[in-house]
Amino acid sequence: MGELEELCQQYTSLSEADINVLVEQTKQIEQARAYRGFDVFIDVRNEFNNQAVVVYHKLPVEGLSLYRRKVIGKAALRTNEPGVFHTLETQLTSVGLLAETQEKRLIRQKIYPIVSGERTIGVTIVEADVSRDVLESFQSENTRSRYTDVSATIKMFGRFDSAITDQLANAILGFDQTGRLILANRTAIALYKKVGYIGNILGLDYENLSLDGSRFHDVLKALQKVKTNHRPITTDFNYLNYFFTVRKFWNEKNQQLVVLIQDKTDIKRKEAEIISKSVAIREINHRVKNNLQSVISLLRIQQRRLHGIEAKQALDESISRIMAISSTYELMSKQLDDYTNLQSALNLLVAHFKQLSDDSHELTVNLNVDPRITVDSEQVVTVSIIVNELLQNVISHAYPRIENRVRQVTIEGIVNQGIITIRVADNGVGFDVNQTHAGSLGLTIIRSYVKDKLLGRLKIESSSRGTDISFSFDQKTRH
Repeated sequence: MGELEELCQQYTSLSEADINVLVEQTKQIEQARAYRGFDVFIDVRNEFNNQAVVVYHKLPVEGLSLYRRKVIGKAALRTNEPGVFHTLETQLTSVGLLAETQEKRLIRQKIYPIVSGERTIGVTIVEADVSRDVLESFQSENTRSRYTDVSATIKMFGRFDSAITDQLANAILGFDQTGRLILANRTAIALYKKVGYIGNILGLDYENLSLDGSRFHDVLKALQKVKTNHRPITTDFNYLNYFFTVRKFWNEKNQQLVVLIQDKTDIKRKEAEIISKSVAIREINHRVKNNLQSVISLLRIQQRRLHGIEAKQALDESISRIMAISSTYELMSKQLDDYTNLQSALNLLVAHFKQLSDDSHELTVNLNVDPRITVDSEQVVTVSIIVNELLQNVISHAYPRIENRVRQVTIEGIVNQGIITIRVADNGVGFDVNQTHAGSLGLTIIRSYVKDKLLGRLKIESSSRGTDISFSFDQKTRH
């Protein structure tokens, strides 16, 4: 097995047929008289780091090589060889682009795609030295300042309509009728530098600068079709690790192709980051719910071993509180944003409450909550705990066993001027609010959570016709 095959197997997932295509390309390179005086390479994409790796190097037969050391197996970096990655990404030939060798030498490259089927599996690179005089002429400060000044660019573009001039934050490129770049603003220069281009891009052909893989003549034909409605051709695409939107116009007056490129990379990355965080939060909520369910199972095992009624009742109440928290995390694990629909949360809470309590089967719960109300994750947990305590109090105290009446509870939720009010009312026997035992755990939890967690207000009314408890809090309350 040759060195090319070994390197391809080490750094790529190219098939045997693909590698054979590369091997055939090396034979053509070695037989071509046009390549006798040049260093010629084959690079393939390194799939581990999305850079490239040199898998073949033909030394010049006539003249000296540009390299003193062996470069086969070495990395080809995007920041040093932009043309390599331009061709790998777009399948377009790159001609005359500047590059920097592994030995820090400035060169000019011609890069041709090596295609297998419809895929670019590698590139052939022909390299030539760049003299100091040519480089200085190409990168002259006068030329750069002339074309990178935004105001000068606008003047040279001519009188454009507002659709173009209003987008100066975008990269602006102007190509003449032959497809050669003659105009570029500062943003365009910076954008191409960011994606790896070396030196001034002015004077390069359209195909050398096409990041979306389009060809100059194909773009002109497409623009001819939409010429009557004066609409641009708009395309979204990605290049390397960047995301762009490109708009292409034809400036009839100056006979120029105008290309506007908007860099959307930061927006895409932030969107991906938000999605990633959302998925992570949902997974955390799901695990919290599962852990709470495990705690409930352990408490039930412990409850079955107890003999005292009071101890069993205490565990019942604890299980109910944990289930209230678990139900909210179950709901949050299924949602995409940071806010939870209050109606859905209380529906789930009531369903779980009735499953847990044997006495609740005779209780009718009427839920009437405004479906538009949403609360954040901390608020929904707090509200669920409070409502659970209120329901537990109804079961424990509102209907003594000697009472023979239809047991009904109404849960209402409204919002007015950003203030959410939740009301839980029963038709039980009621109690004397002034005589309530100060140490009652249920009411202690309710008062504490309304005051400290929600920064809200609690109202309790009770008579022989039933008990009506409501609490209000600001929807935008943040700790």
